[in-house]
Amino acid sequence: MEAREFGTRIKKIADAISRPGPSKADAFLAVCRNGIGWEDIYYLTGFSGTSGALVITGGDSRLFVDSRYAGAAEEARIYANVSVLTGAGVSPLGAALEYIENARASRVAFGGSDLSLTLYREISRVFGDSCLVDLSRVLAGMRRRKSKYEIGCIIEAIRMASGAFAAAAARCGPGMTERQFAARLEFEIAEHGGLPAMRTIVASGARTAMPHAFPTGKKFERGDMIVVDFGVRQLGYVCDITRMMSAGEAEENVRKLYSILRWAQEEAAALVCHGRAASEIDGAARGVMEVAGLGEYFIHGLGHGIGLAVHEAPPVSRVSGALLADGDVITLEPGFYRPGCLGMRVEDDYLVTKTGAEKLSAAFDPEITVVG
Repeated sequence: MEAREFGTRIKKIADAISRPGPSKADAFLAVCRNGIGWEDIYYLTGFSGTSGALVITGGDSRLFVDSRYAGAAEEARIYANVSVLTGAGVSPLGAALEYIENARASRVAFGGSDLSLTLYREISRVFGDSCLVDLSRVLAGMRRRKSKYEIGCIIEAIRMASGAFAAAAARCGPGMTERQFAARLEFEIAEHGGLPAMRTIVASGARTAMPHAFPTGKKFERGDMIVVDFGVRQLGYVCDITRMMSAGEAEENVRKLYSILRWAQEEAAALVCHGRAASEIDGAARGVMEVAGLGEYFIHGLGHGIGLAVHEAPPVSRVSGALLADGDVITLEPGFYRPGCLGMRVEDDYLVTKTGAEKLSAAFDPEITVVG
């Protein structure tokens, strides 16, 4: 990524806290601890360590890290001053709070919708609740619109996912367990140069009726349908894909059900464009499912944004108040789940443009993969 892109992002935060209004503050603080909350710091500086704190003021940006991350923070020096902490008992957050205090800041904006209660209390003990400003919506809005570089990372993640899935499926068949297939798929993701973006979902037989069924020791049996929901992370950015497999040829009625999901996805994708209500996109897919008699079994929203996190703005559901915007990357994932019987889902990733949708995962074969 070009250095100026990080610089532009830092300036947007500095501008946001300097403008009169509810977001006005003297400093901005983003915190990562134990690997939680890294996304905002990475987005603003490129630093991907599991511990750190970033402070942005009107005239300065400073990243605090401990000595484990001295090397990893070097690249961030292009966009922010870096303070490497070497003293025992000094945390990045503690050093950041002291720095903000010394700057005589009276209002502090913080980022991260995942900020833990423990971290919030540590910050509020210094500045008080009334002096804290939640800037997470501003950050979420910035992260929604993907740059060409970010889109390229997601496309590369999809390419890796497609190759890894094909390689894992080629070694799959009746007798393999859900857990073994998940492990094989994650091995292939590594072989293709990526990292798993999330805990892989693999469910077979009647377990496919559980939308988020994590893999077990259940063996694939001939005639089973198999749901595989997984993602790949490439240079921080993720794809999110769901594909169906069948242990042996799928029955004709099952193929017809799957074609309804594909139809629902296509109807929704046809409406995707800048300015369209996300709830309207969900409604298009849900309408197809209802006509086909599957509406009551479609029990979740149609999709969500992706980027540095697997679930980002905007939500795409019947209750979403979001309008799609040029640069959003979203999933469309219609599914149905008949308890104790069968569940199926198909999921692809789309770029929202001013005139429509670009299916980023178009080259990833969506058809049911027959194994064994």
